[in-house]
Amino acid sequence: MGPLLVLLLQMSLRRGTLSAFIAALGIWVSDVTLISVTHYGIGGLSPLLSTVYFQEIVGSVGSVILLVTAAFMWFRDPPDLSEEREIPSKRGLLSAFAQGFAINTFNPFTIGFWSLFTVTQVHDRDLNDANAWAIYGGILLTIVITDSIKVLGARKLRDMLTPKVILRVQRLGALALGAFGVVLGFRVWLG
Repeated sequence: MGPLLVLLLQMSLRRGTLSAFIAALGIWVSDVTLISVTHYGIGGLSPLLSTVYFQEIVGSVGSVILLVTAAFMWFRDPPDLSEEREIPSKRGLLSAFAQGFAINTFNPFTIGFWSLFTVTQVHDRDLNDANAWAIYGGILLTIVITDSIKVLGARKLRDMLTPKVILRVQRLGALALGAFGVVLGFRVWLG
């Protein structure tokens, strides 16, 4: 369980399945971007990735994003699931995409995973581009499938949720994101 799971569940419950899938699309585009940057620029990125300042900046931005999102989730009224869902506006969909993209991009775990994977499993093994992208594609397909299951699972949960339970789930999600933000901040500045 991590901040991306919480984001997808909350997005699905609050804004509906389409918005949650758009947030997931933001996550996937972020992953493809990070893969491309690490795959094609690992030589130039190695000095940057190893600097304390890079980790501090990315970790701090990620921590702030998680804490701000947690605060909004905590104080926001829970959604009324009995209302019919409207088709989200373009602005709402862009916001969902941006949230997914930002939370994934500024997650040091994601950056670390793709960097370490690219170095140890692609570059150290001297894989050509076709083989490397086949491996990346397999991992991305797994991520797409699991994120889709999360979104669709949250959609099924809607029928079982009462307003009181929704508020508790929303507050629990806010606490989880806040905890992830605090832990990330501590790791960056004290660890």
